[in-house]
Amino acid sequence: MNTVNSLALQGFEIFRHEIERQHLKSKTFQPHDYLLHQGQEILELFWVDSGQFTIGYTANNGRNYSLGRNLVDKHLFGEVEYLTSSPCQFNIQASEIVTAKVLPIKVMTAILQLDSKVGIWMSQALSSRYQTGMTMTMNRFLHPLIYNIAWDIQQRCIGARPAVNFSHVYKEAERFGCSERVYSRVVNQLLDMDLIKKIGNQLHVKDLPKLAKFLEMK
Repeated sequence: MNTVNSLALQGFEIFRHEIERQHLKSKTFQPHDYLLHQGQEILELFWVDSGQFTIGYTANNGRNYSLGRNLVDKHLFGEVEYLTSSPCQFNIQASEIVTAKVLPIKVMTAILQLDSKVGIWMSQALSSRYQTGMTMTMNRFLHPLIYNIAWDIQQRCIGARPAVNFSHVYKEAERFGCSERVYSRVVNQLLDMDLIKKIGNQLHVKDLPKLAKFLEMK
């Protein structure tokens, strides 16, 4: 009997095969180029084999929130907006030179209609990202800033999240929805507590067991 995981894997293979069979156009993005702009209408999707991107959101009051720099592998951009017929929710920028295959909406619809397993794959991928996003959101709401910054550094140290962050303090502050001044103050607290250390412009765990105990107490 096929499990959801096996059906999703089959759906992914069907999708990838169709992407290769279609001989789609490719588009190369330079660092800081936008794949998608917040608020734009989705006319095509982008399939990326591998690459590094930043994802951000700008509120009506001008404040920015960053989801950080993300390493992607076999990733489809624009699928949420495609499925909901809504404008793009985030700004997505390349952080390095990236080549993406351009997937017109008509082609995407045709692939979905080929086999229901493709839809299962997309549903599983979106559900997984939803759960990850909700975990992060709940942490942001229910824990103090010092916990969230410490937890983020710990997760990168143990490999639970990609070990990628920004070299500019204001960019890191945007990931936590705070000002540069507040972010720097909290980082200095963690440094004074000997939980983390700074090497160059990057933050690293200094004492992993001690940091884990600190997070449990918070």
